[in-house]
Amino acid sequence: MTMRIAAGAFLCALLLPAGASGGTAGEPPALGAWQNPDIGFVYDMQVDMHDAESNQDGDARWTTRGFRVSTAELSVGADVDPYGRIDFNAFFDEDGAEIHELFFVLPALPMNLKVRGGHFLAAFGRWSQFHTHAMPFASEPRILREYLEGHLAPTGVEVSWLAPISHYVELTGGIYNSMAGHSHDTDPVAEGAAWGPDNPPPGCHFHGDELHCPGNADLADAYYAEVADPEDPTRERTNRGLGDLAYSGRLASSFEMGSSWSIDTGLSAVQQAHYSFSQRFPGRTYSKLTWGADVTVFWNPPEANAYRGMDFGIEVLANREKLETREEDVFVQQDLARSGFFAYVRYRASRRWEYGFFGEKFAPRRGPDDPRRRFGGFLTLNISHFQSLNLEISRYEKTPYTDPIHMLVLQYDGVIGYHTHGRQR
Repeated sequence: MTMRIAAGAFLCALLLPAGASGGTAGEPPALGAWQNPDIGFVYDMQVDMHDAESNQDGDARWTTRGFRVSTAELSVGADVDPYGRIDFNAFFDEDGAEIHELFFVLPALPMNLKVRGGHFLAAFGRWSQFHTHAMPFASEPRILREYLEGHLAPTGVEVSWLAPISHYVELTGGIYNSMAGHSHDTDPVAEGAAWGPDNPPPGCHFHGDELHCPGNADLADAYYAEVADPEDPTRERTNRGLGDLAYSGRLASSFEMGSSWSIDTGLSAVQQAHYSFSQRFPGRTYSKLTWGADVTVFWNPPEANAYRGMDFGIEVLANREKLETREEDVFVQQDLARSGFFAYVRYRASRRWEYGFFGEKFAPRRGPDDPRRRFGGFLTLNISHFQSLNLEISRYEKTPYTDPIHMLVLQYDGVIGYHTHGRQR
C-alpha cells in the first residue's frame, strides 16, 4: 500500500508542469514574491519666508514665495530575474512628469563586477547621489548647482568592481552622453532683480541649463529673449564621437573604528573634453573637469539604540572649465579653475528629534573669483518612519556687493510604500 502511494505521488510530480507549486494541470505556475515590484511614492511640500525683497526705502522685508510641492516622486522597481533588476523613478510637477531615474542593474557578474545602465544619479561624491528629500536638511548644497548644475544625473553606463578583500573598497567607472545635472531647488530673488543664471524670474528654476517656469511657459520665453544669446556655445549634439562623451571614476571605502564609529570616504572625478561647442568659431570646443573628495564620520553607539547617533562630514569640490566670454566686443577663451566645500553635522537625539548645522564656501564657476558663503541650521521632527517635519534657517552671501539673503523653510516629507536610493546612510 505504501509503495502504491509513493508511486502515485511520483507520477503526479512528473505530470505537473516544471516549477509548479500548486494549482490544477494546465494552469501557469505561481509566481514567486521576488517578482512583485517594489512601489513607493514620496511627497515633499515646502513653504518659506525670506528677506530678498526690499521696501521703497531699500530696507529688507520678509515675504514668502508661498506653498510649493518640492517633490512628488513615484518609484517602481523589481528583480527581472535572479540576475538583474530594473528601477524607475518619475518626478511630477505642475508642468507634467519627467524621468528622474530609469536604469537596470546586473549586480552579480563574474570577478566581483556590477553594471548599471540608463538614466540615474551618477556615482560621484556624496550628496550628488541623494535625492533632495533624502537629505537631512531641507535644501540642496548650492555648490552642487554651481559646479554640476545640481545632482549629476547623466544617461550612460557604470561598471563597479568590488575588491576581493575583507576590507570594503569599490572602484566605479562611468561613460555618459554628457555631464548633465538637475535641480528643483531655487533661491528667492527680488521682483525687480535683473534676470540671469543666479536670478531666474520669480517662480522659475533651472533644470540643468534649461529654465523651467511651472504654469507660465511665456515667462521662460521672455527670459531667453532678454538674457540668453542664441550664439553662445551649445551643448546639443546629435552625433557624438568617443571624445565627445563624458567619463567618470570613483573610489569608495569605509573604515570601522570599533563598535560605535565608522568612516565613509570617496574620491571622484568626471570629465568631458568636448563639454560645449562654439557656434562663433567652427571646430572649437570647450572642456569641463569636476573632481572632489568626501569624508563622512558616523557615531552609532549600539547600547543607545538605533535612533541615537551623530554624523558629520565634509565634501570638497573643484571645477575647471573652459568658457567663451566677451571682453569689449572681443570673444576670448577663458580657462577657469574654481573650488569650494560643503560641511555639515547632524545629531539624532532620539527617535523623534534630530538637529544639525551646515556651511559651504565656494567660488562661482565663472565671473569674478569672489567666494560665496552659505550656512544655516535645521531641526527635524520624525513623526514616524514615514513622515517628518523639517525646519531650516539659512544665510546666503552671494557677492560682497549685495545684501545676504536669509531664508526660513518648513518642509513636510511623507512616504507611501517602499522607497530607497541604494546604499545611503
